[in-house]
Order: sequence, then C-alpha cells, then structure tokens
Amino acid sequence: MVVQGLPTTGCLTLAMYLSPESDRDDIGCVATVNNQSYIHNTILKTNIQNLRRKYPKAVIVYADYWNAYRSVIKNAPKLGLHELYKVCCGSSGGPYNFDLSAICGSKSTSSCQNPSEYINWDGVHLTEAMYKVVSEMFLSGPFTQPPFKYLLRSKQSSG
Repeated sequence: MVVQGLPTTGCLTLAMYLSPESDRDDIGCVATVNNQSYIHNTILKTNIQNLRRKYPKAVIVYADYWNAYRSVIKNAPKLGLHELYKVCCGSSGGPYNFDLSAICGSKSTSSCQNPSEYINWDGVHLTEAMYKVVSEMFLSGPFTQPPFKYLLRSKQSSG
C-alpha cells in the first residue's frame, strides 16, 4: 500500500494569493499553510509506523510529497520548471496570473504557451509537467519510505 503525504500546500497559487506577503517561508511559500501540512504529515507518518508494527507483513510505503515538492521548488530550473508560483491558466493579472473572480475556464482567462515550464496549472491543481517530475521522484528517487523498489520486490517475492 502506498500512502501519500500532503504537498507543501502553501506553495499553491491560491494560498499565496490569499495570504499576506509577510507570511512566507524559506522557499517563498505561505508559512502558516505549509506548517499545517507539515504537522499533518508528521501525524500521518506516526500512524503509518503504528500500522507497520501492528501488521508486520504488510508493506506500507510513505510517499513524501512534502519534501518532493520542496525539492522541485529548490531545483526548478534544472528540472525545466521556470514558473514556480504563477498559474499557467489564469487571468493575465497580478504577480501570480491569478484572480479569484476570474479562475481558469472563465471567459477572461487564457492558458500559457509553455505549460511544461509551470508548476501550477490553475491555482489549485498542478501541471502535467509537475506531476511527471514528482511521480519520477516517487518511483525512482529518495521520496518514498521504504523505497518504491522495495514494494515491487515484495510484490514479486509474494506472487
């Protein structure tokens, strides 16, 4: 079983749009919102550990979305992502290309030319490019505990 933690929800454009500039963390996202996600994930990981002890034959993989997302923000240019907080589908206004009264799909909105360079699609959802990077981090990177390959080996040996 794979259990995914919350991402850094304070990096979603909607959260940034609604919060004061004074509420930012070390990666430029909304500190108070990211703190809530972090606390949630800490509790989730404790509960996963309890389940692992209770069911030692079960393989429970924790997908660390929190740290994967932070890694993307810190390494975005190397990953081909150049717009960290601005939405691809938006209203062409403000620092985030986002307006709550003109969300993606409204008549006054448009999509960007290169969605593969954006992290945020519409303020709440991520782009395909971001999902691709994060999924690769889960499948072959250090952001699952135990590593995802362990889950596959466990499946093969029990099959």
